[in-house]
Amino acid sequence: MIRSRNKWMKLMAIILPILLATICLIKVIKNDNQAGMPIPREYVFTGEYSYDGINWYPYNEDSNISAFEGDVIVKGHLDADIEEGAILNFYCNHIGVSIYVNGERVYIDAPTEIKEYGIDLMPSMCGKHWDRMLCPTITTEDEIEFRFINYHKYGNKDAYKEALRSLLITPQDNTILEVYLKSYIKPFEMAGYTLFVVGVMLLGASFSAVVFRSSMAKRLFGMGATTLFTGGYMVFDVMMIYILDELLVIKTYGRQLCLMLAVYFMGLLICDGLSTKYKKVAEIVMGASAIIILLLILPATVGKILLYDTQLFWIPAQYIISVVLIVLCLLELKKKQGKKVELITYIFMNGAIMLDMAGVGYRMYYSGIFFKALFVIMLVVFLLDGAKKMIMNHQASIKNMKLKEELENSHIALMLSQIQPHFIYNTLGTIGEFCEEEPKKAADLVQKFSLYLRGNFTELDNPMPIRLSKELEHVKHYADIEQIRFPDMKIEYDIQNDNFLIPALTIQPLVENAIKHGLMGLETGGTVKISSYATDNYYEVCVEDNGVGFDESVFEDGKKHVGIKNIRKRIEGMCGGTLVIDSVIGKGTTAVIRIPKEGEEHDSVGGR
Repeated sequence: MIRSRNKWMKLMAIILPILLATICLIKVIKNDNQAGMPIPREYVFTGEYSYDGINWYPYNEDSNISAFEGDVIVKGHLDADIEEGAILNFYCNHIGVSIYVNGERVYIDAPTEIKEYGIDLMPSMCGKHWDRMLCPTITTEDEIEFRFINYHKYGNKDAYKEALRSLLITPQDNTILEVYLKSYIKPFEMAGYTLFVVGVMLLGASFSAVVFRSSMAKRLFGMGATTLFTGGYMVFDVMMIYILDELLVIKTYGRQLCLMLAVYFMGLLICDGLSTKYKKVAEIVMGASAIIILLLILPATVGKILLYDTQLFWIPAQYIISVVLIVLCLLELKKKQGKKVELITYIFMNGAIMLDMAGVGYRMYYSGIFFKALFVIMLVVFLLDGAKKMIMNHQASIKNMKLKEELENSHIALMLSQIQPHFIYNTLGTIGEFCEEEPKKAADLVQKFSLYLRGNFTELDNPMPIRLSKELEHVKHYADIEQIRFPDMKIEYDIQNDNFLIPALTIQPLVENAIKHGLMGLETGGTVKISSYATDNYYEVCVEDNGVGFDESVFEDGKKHVGIKNIRKRIEGMCGGTLVIDSVIGKGTTAVIRIPKEGEEHDSVGGR
């Protein structure tokens, strides 16, 4: 009982300080000095608007006033008085504004003033920001007139309404508006900085993967670049509290460039996730995307066009690219068993990009909400998948170390199984016969036999995989010897691809088995065919014969067929591949080696 009480006392001694600290922190935050600051007063404007100064239409918060229709004049009244010296704050989304009170101009911003002088708009004069005006005394009886200009005629349709809906009055203290807007700004800003840091870490991991020759390098780089630029886009997309020329340029240009590059690297990431057939189409599409981006950025760099104006061309092009990528992902999803979650994520990401470009879900305080939300989900999926692969790779590494140890321990047994005494005796006997009757054939056979023996002793000591082309040289030395001994036997080759790695001395024993256990059972003749080719996911080598075949149940005896077991272990341990043997009595045997292509995931292949 005493021991139980002491246990509870120790537990409470840990929990209570943490609980009290949490309550204290919440109370401090609740009673923060910021909470005592004045809250900006929202003003409602009503009146009428006109695009030409002749035809006037009623204006309220539900009016369909569009920035796409051109410059506009809006005049009317506020719902409350404004004291002299107060600050009128309003949100400008790539528009210019001048304000009049009872016909007298009391405010003009830089873009509008520049237009009056007939000067082209400069990058530092346009962007998304909060502007402000030091007010004279304004009553509800005074007529307020807003004159808005839109340089772009696209991309900010509701900009006029946003400005009129965001009329906030504050004292002459910048921090009041900043505190008020913090709840809208901070979540996206912090998320952007977090993604930026994660992107840098992923890029660092990709460079490490290159050094260690990991197949994950390309995917890590693609995800790292996409994360980095998405984080930059989220940071730059946050609205500015009042206009600062240099920062406005950085935010406006930085936002657009980061968005373009984030979407571009997302497309490259999708390319890497497709199989060969669809990957080629996706690579062509992304090549076109790269050219479009370069052609748009170059004129903006030399000052021929504002970067914001390139959206007029980039958005339609990106619509087409997104549709093509969605179709390719759907086709891949229909075809493939693996990567379903990844492909579905890519489909939704491109759908989100299209929705955001169409302006769906846009609000005054944020944009691109679908892309931002789904990207975070995709990043989580990627990181979880990466963690899973790291665990699997670690397990595979342990398994490979055990396999290597087993292979080293069985090195002598493997050598003896590869150089069969009966083959040596038979070859030497054939050479002896030819020495008396056909000396030239005997000399040729001695040459081929020496090459065969040298290949065996050299490659058995090689712990690394070799090119299939090199392995086939050794196979031909063996096959040439057997064809001299058995002239009615045929060896055929159909080599479509030999530029991939395979464990040494894995094909020759399969050919030997085909001859010894397949063709030797026939009364005469017989054919062994050796072929190699590439599929979407694998490199394959096939050794088939039309011999007598065998009952596959012989594999159930673990003590027999040690040679086949060793070959299978080496293929799996050194290349991650499989050996599948199928045989039909009276028809022949087929042995297929499948080696996964580098950097791709594949389903396991069954078979004996």
